[in-house]
Amino acid sequence: MMFPNWAKNILFLLVYMISGLVLVVIIEGLLSGTELTPLNTAIEQIVAHLRTPFLTTFLVVVTRLGNPAILLSAAALVVIMLTVRGRTYDALLFAVTLGVAVISLTVLKDTFKVMRPGSPLLDIDGWSFPSGHTTVATTFFFMLAYSFFNKMKTFVGKTALILGCVFAAILISFSRLYLGAHWALDILAGIALGFLSVSFTVLIFSVFIGDRRSFRNKLS
Repeated sequence: MMFPNWAKNILFLLVYMISGLVLVVIIEGLLSGTELTPLNTAIEQIVAHLRTPFLTTFLVVVTRLGNPAILLSAAALVVIMLTVRGRTYDALLFAVTLGVAVISLTVLKDTFKVMRPGSPLLDIDGWSFPSGHTTVATTFFFMLAYSFFNKMKTFVGKTALILGCVFAAILISFSRLYLGAHWALDILAGIALGFLSVSFTVLIFSVFIGDRRSFRNKLS
């Protein structure tokens, strides 16, 4: 199933607006001082009651596999594979989207400098807001699903791709919350920033470069 370009643009514009609104609301809460602290604390206490030795061991492995450096390395491999297959537009879109996410993430971390909760399970440093694992995972798996959705020939294949990407992103995000590496709103902001990065870049490419066919014509 192929979506017309205008329908895709409307969909990504909605994603852009909603994710941007969520991020703005969270940032306004941070700037207000303690307004969001009770929510963060309440969720952290709930998650603490879920911890078991087995789940902790499993999610430590998940959070290590979901390290931004590992996901960015995987993204580089995907970009190379797309380029080799002649999908230059998709390769460039994938690379630029991850770049936008990483730059935005770095700017927000260095701007707000939110302290971490103080994890009893991980030895970590760096600023907490927003979650780097969550931002990169959301961006990577969103782009993975977007890049290969039309290559899946069956409904089952498309569904499996989407569900697999959603599950992987959620699992990595939850591991950061469960292990005490981030506040709940760090995770939510990371998800919003990931969606914002993808939707922004897709819209920019669509408006200023055009669709894949016109891009191939420009290269030839």
